[in-house]
Amino acid sequence: MHLAYLGEETLTNLIMEVRCKMPALTVKYHLDIPTPSLNNNKGDIDRINASLERASGLRRIHWPLSLLGSISGTLWLPSNQITITAAHDGDRLRVIAVDPGDTTSSHFGLAIDLGTTVVAAELIDIRTGQCLAAPSEVNGQIEYGEDLLTRLHFAGQGDVDALRMALINTVNQLINRACGIAGIDPSHISAVCAAGNTTMTHLFLGLDPSHMRQEPFIPIINHVPILTSGELGLEIAPLAQTYIFPSAGSFLGGDLIAGSLAARMLDHDEITLLLDIGTNGEMILGNKDWLLAGAGAAGPALEGGVAECARRAEPGAIERVKIDPATLEPSYSVIGDISPIGLCGSGLVDVIAQLYLAGLLDATGRFILDKDTNRWRTVNGRTVYMLAEADSASDLPATYITEKDIQNVLRTKAAVVAALTILLDSVGLAVSDIQRVYTAGSFGVHLAVDSAIAIGLYPKLPTDRFVSLGNGSLRGAREILLNAEKIEEACQIADKITYLELNVHPGFMEIFRSAKYI
Repeated sequence: MHLAYLGEETLTNLIMEVRCKMPALTVKYHLDIPTPSLNNNKGDIDRINASLERASGLRRIHWPLSLLGSISGTLWLPSNQITITAAHDGDRLRVIAVDPGDTTSSHFGLAIDLGTTVVAAELIDIRTGQCLAAPSEVNGQIEYGEDLLTRLHFAGQGDVDALRMALINTVNQLINRACGIAGIDPSHISAVCAAGNTTMTHLFLGLDPSHMRQEPFIPIINHVPILTSGELGLEIAPLAQTYIFPSAGSFLGGDLIAGSLAARMLDHDEITLLLDIGTNGEMILGNKDWLLAGAGAAGPALEGGVAECARRAEPGAIERVKIDPATLEPSYSVIGDISPIGLCGSGLVDVIAQLYLAGLLDATGRFILDKDTNRWRTVNGRTVYMLAEADSASDLPATYITEKDIQNVLRTKAAVVAALTILLDSVGLAVSDIQRVYTAGSFGVHLAVDSAIAIGLYPKLPTDRFVSLGNGSLRGAREILLNAEKIEEACQIADKITYLELNVHPGFMEIFRSAKYI
């Protein structure tokens, strides 16, 4: 059984409801500015401010020096009509751009998921809430390390700028791709909302996160002020408002805060769990009254980073596996419906669950080799279960799973179990008290809940309690692009969270060791 899903129709309805209530992160005003004369000798900015005050209802209007020099040239064109792009800042309006004519139909924002492994973006039409393009790209920081701990070490050696530029270059590639797909000029993007884990947030800002490796695991900043895109090096409108989701701890970042916003965790009376298992294992437990969270670097076991035949969730990766309990033969589905080249995270969890349910795997994750099947093979001196044979004619590799692959996944599973157990014990709750489980991240979208429950990766609960947010980072970011009031809610979530440092919890390793079984 697969996860319930907050589909695009539901999301669109939420977006349209939001658009009726609050201004977006940036707003546009089409103005007809009075022509100057001997009877009206106010300065250009003064005349614009008078019109802008009437349109916005705000009297305090801030102009950056960089825009002042272009005003006369804009106003002295044949028409005195201009469009002001601005951002609401309490009782003040911050001017971001001035364009001749009516450009209100070109109003775009960018939602960004600053993923450790993959960076994803959505180009949003702020007028309608429509997603115009949704490209993704492998994080350029991969060349410096697959996992966070490796990159933290690299940053600690004085190489923060290399990591920052790798990430900024990846984001700029996504901007160019998205704008190419939608056929728009990047300079028309006036708002950005980004979410990432605490390390990615620091590196996006060019801050050294390496101190988070050591006790007391303190980040430089949790609540980032709104910045401009030019300060960060993003190749869009230079004064575009850039909001970055706050973090709540060294390994609990804005990506999970964004997911909590999308899950409406502050609206629930019932106990809910937000779960994001990927390069990091992160979770938030609670309801509208309290939130308890824990996280840790789990390694990229479920994002194509550990298994010998692992692939990211891309065309050619096996995403779903079934093993016939009578014949012990596998069947599978492949992303893109092409020949397989490996296993993505959801396929990896599926095949482990299926091996166990078919009696080919014991509770410790070891193969039961006295089971008679021709799928047992020897590769490089090790026994493997073969899913797909190599095809030398098509230059396609074999796809199989090893006991080492299984042990890596069980370690990730054990870390998740230990974290959840500690959170539940801290508030005197049992697993059965959890009424809703929201899963976030690209891994959670594709995962079969039955398989995750079978190996203990997900808590043993009725499958109808599981709801997929899809990419929670992008959903939360999209909400703030379209409703600036949601910034306050994101801050409330971050401030309400009690964050437990599981790395130093006295019971973590004991629970972890006992949970490394199916």
